Amino acid sequence: MNYYSLFFGLLLIVAPVTQKQFVSFDDESVSISRQDEIVAIVIPFEIIEGYHIQAVSEAKDNLIATEFSLVYNEAYTILSEEFTSTNYDTVILNQFTHRVLSNRLEMTVTLKLNVDVIDSELKLKGQLMYQACDDKQCYFPRTLNFVAKLRFDK
Repeated sequence: MNYYSLFFGLLLIVAPVTQKQFVSFDDESVSISRQDEIVAIVIPFEIIEGYHIQAVSEAKDNLIATEFSLVYNEAYTILSEEFTSTNYDTVILNQFTHRVLSNRLEMTVTLKLNVDVIDSELKLKGQLMYQACDDKQCYFPRTLNFVAKLRFDK
Protein backbone atom coordinates (compact mmCIF):
# COMPACT_ATOMS: atom_id res chain seq x y z
CA MET A 1 0.00 0.00 0.00
CA ASN A 2 1.44 3.34 -0.92
CA TYR A 3 0.95 6.68 0.77
CA TYR A 4 -1.44 7.94 -1.92
CA SER A 5 -3.84 5.05 -1.32
CA LEU A 6 -3.71 5.62 2.43
CA PHE A 7 -4.28 9.36 2.02
CA PHE A 8 -7.20 8.82 -0.37
CA GLY A 9 -8.76 6.27 1.99
CA LEU A 10 -8.51 8.65 4.95
CA LEU A 11 -9.92 11.48 2.86
CA LEU A 12 -12.98 9.38 2.00
CA ILE A 13 -13.55 8.57 5.67
CA VAL A 14 -13.12 12.14 6.94
CA ALA A 15 -14.74 14.15 4.12
CA PRO A 16 -18.51 14.02 3.99
CA VAL A 17 -19.87 12.58 0.78
CA THR A 18 -22.75 14.61 -0.58
CA GLN A 19 -25.14 12.95 -2.95
CA LYS A 20 -27.42 14.68 -5.36
CA GLN A 21 -30.96 14.90 -4.05
CA PHE A 22 -33.72 14.29 -6.58
CA VAL A 23 -36.44 15.45 -4.18
CA SER A 24 -36.61 18.78 -2.35
CA PHE A 25 -38.56 20.09 0.62
CA ASP A 26 -39.59 23.71 1.21
CA ASP A 27 -40.64 24.55 4.77
CA GLU A 28 -42.48 27.67 3.55
CA SER A 29 -44.89 25.50 1.51
CA VAL A 30 -46.09 23.46 4.48
CA SER A 31 -49.85 23.80 5.01
CA ILE A 32 -51.24 23.62 8.55
CA SER A 33 -54.86 23.50 9.66
CA ARG A 34 -55.82 23.29 13.29
CA GLN A 35 -59.00 22.49 15.16
CA ASP A 36 -58.40 22.67 18.92
CA GLU A 37 -55.58 20.25 19.70
CA ILE A 38 -55.87 18.31 16.40
CA VAL A 39 -53.54 19.55 13.68
CA ALA A 40 -53.40 18.42 10.04
CA ILE A 41 -50.15 19.16 8.24
CA VAL A 42 -49.56 18.78 4.51
CA ILE A 43 -45.86 18.38 3.76
CA PRO A 44 -45.01 18.92 0.08
CA PHE A 45 -42.02 17.43 -1.68
CA GLU A 46 -40.95 18.38 -5.21
CA ILE A 47 -39.38 15.78 -7.49
CA ILE A 48 -36.88 17.18 -10.00
CA GLU A 49 -38.22 17.25 -13.55
CA GLY A 50 -37.02 14.30 -15.62
CA TYR A 51 -36.87 11.97 -12.61
CA HIS A 52 -39.35 9.83 -10.76
CA ILE A 53 -39.21 7.96 -7.48
CA GLN A 54 -40.59 4.55 -6.68
CA ALA A 55 -44.16 4.27 -5.43
CA VAL A 56 -44.89 3.95 -1.75
CA SER A 57 -45.49 0.21 -1.58
CA GLU A 58 -45.42 -1.12 -5.11
CA ALA A 59 -41.74 -1.30 -6.03
CA LYS A 60 -40.82 -4.37 -8.10
CA ASP A 61 -37.68 -5.98 -9.50
CA ASN A 62 -35.31 -5.07 -6.65
CA LEU A 63 -36.37 -1.42 -6.70
CA ILE A 64 -36.83 0.29 -3.35
CA ALA A 65 -40.24 1.65 -2.33
CA THR A 66 -40.53 5.19 -0.98
CA GLU A 67 -40.80 5.39 2.80
CA PHE A 68 -41.62 8.19 5.22
CA SER A 69 -40.76 8.33 8.91
CA LEU A 70 -41.18 10.90 11.67
CA VAL A 71 -39.07 11.56 14.76
CA TYR A 72 -40.86 11.15 18.09
CA ASN A 73 -41.63 14.35 20.00
CA GLU A 74 -43.29 14.35 23.43
CA ALA A 75 -45.21 17.55 22.58
CA TYR A 76 -47.58 15.70 20.24
CA THR A 77 -49.00 12.31 19.36
CA ILE A 78 -49.03 11.21 15.72
CA LEU A 79 -52.56 10.05 14.92
CA SER A 80 -52.04 9.27 11.23
CA GLU A 81 -49.75 9.75 8.26
CA GLU A 82 -50.53 9.08 4.62
CA PHE A 83 -49.36 10.01 1.15
CA THR A 84 -51.92 12.26 -0.54
CA SER A 85 -52.18 14.20 -3.80
CA THR A 86 -49.60 12.01 -5.44
CA ASN A 87 -48.88 12.15 -9.15
CA TYR A 88 -48.55 8.57 -10.26
CA ASP A 89 -47.04 7.78 -13.63
CA THR A 90 -46.49 4.44 -15.29
CA VAL A 91 -43.12 3.42 -16.68
CA ILE A 92 -42.08 0.21 -18.37
CA LEU A 93 -38.77 -1.30 -17.29
CA ASN A 94 -37.65 -4.69 -18.60
CA GLN A 95 -41.14 -5.37 -19.93
CA PHE A 96 -42.69 -4.79 -16.47
CA THR A 97 -45.05 -1.94 -15.71
CA HIS A 98 -44.16 0.13 -12.63
CA ARG A 99 -46.17 2.79 -10.84
CA VAL A 100 -43.90 5.68 -9.93
CA LEU A 101 -44.24 9.14 -8.39
CA SER A 102 -43.24 12.26 -10.29
CA ASN A 103 -43.50 16.03 -10.07
CA ARG A 104 -45.05 16.62 -6.64
CA LEU A 105 -45.53 14.37 -3.64
CA GLU A 106 -47.52 15.35 -0.57
CA MET A 107 -47.62 13.73 2.82
CA THR A 108 -50.45 14.49 5.24
CA VAL A 109 -49.72 14.05 8.94
CA THR A 110 -52.37 14.41 11.63
CA LEU A 111 -51.18 15.25 15.14
CA LYS A 112 -52.78 15.62 18.51
CA LEU A 113 -50.98 18.31 20.46
CA ASN A 114 -50.53 18.29 24.20
CA VAL A 115 -52.58 21.18 25.62
CA ASP A 116 -49.65 22.88 27.38
CA VAL A 117 -47.62 23.33 24.17
CA ILE A 118 -50.27 24.44 21.66
CA ASP A 119 -49.09 28.07 21.56
CA SER A 120 -45.38 27.32 21.27
CA GLU A 121 -43.49 26.88 18.02
CA LEU A 122 -42.94 23.20 17.43
CA LYS A 123 -40.99 21.30 14.79
CA LEU A 124 -41.96 18.13 13.00
CA LYS A 125 -38.83 16.25 11.98
CA GLY A 126 -38.65 13.33 9.64
CA GLN A 127 -37.09 11.54 6.71
CA LEU A 128 -38.17 10.65 3.22
CA MET A 129 -36.32 7.58 1.95
CA TYR A 130 -36.60 7.08 -1.80
CA GLN A 131 -34.99 5.66 -4.91
CA ALA A 132 -34.92 7.95 -7.95
CA CYS A 133 -34.75 6.89 -11.59
CA ASP A 134 -34.69 8.63 -14.93
CA ASP A 135 -35.43 7.12 -18.33
CA LYS A 136 -32.02 5.39 -18.44
CA GLN A 137 -31.10 4.26 -14.95
CA CYS A 138 -31.99 4.05 -11.28
CA TYR A 139 -29.79 5.60 -8.60
CA PHE A 140 -28.75 4.48 -5.15
CA PRO A 141 -31.41 5.16 -2.49
CA ARG A 142 -31.38 8.58 -0.87
CA THR A 143 -32.59 9.94 2.46
CA LEU A 144 -33.95 13.47 2.65
CA ASN A 145 -34.10 14.82 6.21
CA PHE A 146 -36.61 17.61 6.74
CA VAL A 147 -37.88 19.89 9.48
CA ALA A 148 -41.34 21.47 9.26
CA LYS A 149 -41.98 24.35 11.66
CA LEU A 150 -45.45 24.23 13.15
CA ARG A 151 -46.44 27.88 13.35
CA PHE A 152 -49.58 28.70 15.28
CA ASP A 153 -51.43 31.98 15.61
CA LYS A 154 -51.86 33.10 19.19
